[in-house]
Amino acid sequence: MSQMSRMRQFGSQIRSFTNTVSGAVACAAAAEAGKRPSRAALQSVGIDPEAFYGIKRG
Repeated sequence: MSQMSRMRQFGSQIRSFTNTVSGAVACAAAAEAGKRPSRAALQSVGIDPEAFYGIKRG
């Protein structure tokens, strides 16, 4: 594997990690404010938005 492809792979992993963390922060902020998190934020942390929005609070 060339050094350039290793750098690209590392950059891709860093972006993935950053997207996951920012999605978790967005979900936590929405939950704390009593609002629904965005579909993109839910998907970035691996949660199916349809399943999440289908949950009813009692």
